[in-house]
Amino acid sequence: MSFPFEIVDVFTDRAMAGNQLAVVTDARGLDGARMQAIAREFNFAETSFILPPQDPANSAQVRIFTPTEEMPFAGHPNVGTAYVAARMGSLFGRPMGDRLQFEEIAGLVVLDVLRADGGVTGARCRAPRSLSTGPEVPLSVLAELSGLSGQDFIVTSFRPCFASVGAEFILAEVTRDALERARPIEAAFAVHEGNVGQSAGFLSLHLHAWVDAGHLDVRMFAPLAGVSEDPATGSAAAALGAFLNSLDPAVTRLRMAQGRHIGRPSRIEVDAAPGEVWIGGSCAPFACGTLRA
Repeated sequence: MSFPFEIVDVFTDRAMAGNQLAVVTDARGLDGARMQAIAREFNFAETSFILPPQDPANSAQVRIFTPTEEMPFAGHPNVGTAYVAARMGSLFGRPMGDRLQFEEIAGLVVLDVLRADGGVTGARCRAPRSLSTGPEVPLSVLAELSGLSGQDFIVTSFRPCFASVGAEFILAEVTRDALERARPIEAAFAVHEGNVGQSAGFLSLHLHAWVDAGHLDVRMFAPLAGVSEDPATGSAAAALGAFLNSLDPAVTRLRMAQGRHIGRPSRIEVDAAPGEVWIGGSCAPFACGTLRA
C-alpha cells in the first residue's frame, strides 16, 4: 500500500524555518503501531495522520505522534494539518471551508484557516480543553533539568508548575540571560520522569522570558519524547497563554518567539480569555511524496 504525505514548516512564512511537520493526508489502512513507526522514521517533533471523521459533522479525525508516543493534542500539528487540508480543498470527497473541526484524543479541536491574497497562509486553533494546573515543581529539580541554577528562575508572579489545555508542560519563568544558557539535561529528565507530578506523557519543560509587555522568548525541552529542543510548541504556548491570563486577565494577546537557539526561528500568536485560548501562525510548504508502508 502507498500513502500520500506532505511536509510543511509551521509557525513560519518561509521554508526550512519553524517546526517541521509531516502530514499523511490519507491514513486509512494504517494502525497505531504503523503510525508510530512512520513518525519515528520521519523523526520530526510530530507527524500527523488524517482519517475520516467518526462524526460526519466534523472535518476529520487526526492522530498525532512524536517519534516515541502518541499525543492527545499538539499545537503545530493542528495548525499545519489544517493548512494542508485547506490547500487540498477537500478531504475524503468533502470540501473544506475556512472553519475545520478535528477529532483528537483530547477532544474536538476547532480551527480557522488563515488566507491572504486568495491563498492559504496558515491556521489558528482553539485548545480542546480549558486550563488545568498541577503540582508545583521544586527549583532544584528545574535547575537539574535545564542546566541552570535556582537563582535563574523568577517566582514573583508564580512558582513553576504543571499546566495543560490538552497536553501537559512544566511552565517556568527565567531571566533572559538564563534562557540563553539553558539546555536539556537528558539524564536528569530520566531521573525525574514520573516523580515530580506529571499526569501523562513524558516530562516536558517550557521556559519563558519576557521581552516586553506582549512578547516572550520561549524554549521547550522534552528529550525523553524524542524532542531534545522543539522549534515551536503550540500546545505549550496555549497552556502558557491560558495560565498567564488566569493570573492577570489583562494578558490577552501574546507573541512568542521560539526556535532561534536551534536555527529554526518560529513565531506563535496567542489569544487568551477565561476558558478559551487560541494559537496560530503562518505555514510554508516544503515537500510532498508517497510512503510505501
